[in-house]
Amino acid sequence: MFGAGWLGNPQRLALLRRLRYNGAIRMEIQFIKLQSCGADYIVLDALKNSGLRAEHLPDLSAQICSRHFGVGAMGLALVRKNAGARLGIACFNPQGGEAGADPLAVRCVARYAFDAGLAGSETFTVELPGAATAVEVLDAHNITLPSGPPTYWDRNDCLRERSAETFTRTLRLMDRELNYTPVRLDGLQAVFFPGGSPLALSEFGREVEAAGAFADGINLVFARLISREELSLRIWRVCGGEQLAAEGCAGSAVVASVLNGFGDRQALVHLEGGNLFVDWSEEDNRLYVSGGAEYVFMGTYYYEEGEADEE
Repeated sequence: MFGAGWLGNPQRLALLRRLRYNGAIRMEIQFIKLQSCGADYIVLDALKNSGLRAEHLPDLSAQICSRHFGVGAMGLALVRKNAGARLGIACFNPQGGEAGADPLAVRCVARYAFDAGLAGSETFTVELPGAATAVEVLDAHNITLPSGPPTYWDRNDCLRERSAETFTRTLRLMDRELNYTPVRLDGLQAVFFPGGSPLALSEFGREVEAAGAFADGINLVFARLISREELSLRIWRVCGGEQLAAEGCAGSAVVASVLNGFGDRQALVHLEGGNLFVDWSEEDNRLYVSGGAEYVFMGTYYYEEGEADEE
């Protein structure tokens, strides 16, 4: 073992600091973690982290989102005031790449923005990269976001109820056939209504992957009808495994149930991570999804900008 004077050696102390920190700690980051239907996001307020620059965000996201070495989250969302005092969001994934704003992430940011006084009323607009979305805060828990309209997989035409059209396709997998309804809404969803048949989701998902029946990233949505106004879902993302929740999947399940005559345009959707209420509007063909965003915890993250060790 080391002698009594080992830790008193200045050179060895310097080495320990380099091994532990890989450089000097650059800044303290104030953050809040929120979750919506089990999808957890770290929200940073640009006003409270004024020293944080754009070039820091990819590295910071990779560090802070790590579930082993950081806070742990599905992504990082920076909320800021854009030109004209408009509310803006920039989102980053756990690999450090800039990402599109998942509706569940937007709901978390909207919850914080309203409570922190960054939004002046219960209805406001959030600017996303290349787009903007309207937000309505219903109460202390629920927030409504618009989505859609839903479209076909292979063309940009909107999906609508048409009595003369068949919306289902057939998946042939070894010795069985399953019907599904393809819906494009915040991604591609294949919506199945297996009825009373038991479903071993992980086994089926891996079977689909092994057969190459669907491309990576497509969501297999299995909907169980409770009533015309209520259904429950389980979701398997091809090459991504089971998902607790996805807002596009909830909306797609309601769209598919309406197109097949199984359900109504307003429905409560139970997901593994929580509940969402979906309203598919006949007026503008968009979906309005309401759900909660909850605070998990807040804290300070000691961020060190990644840089190579000095010789």
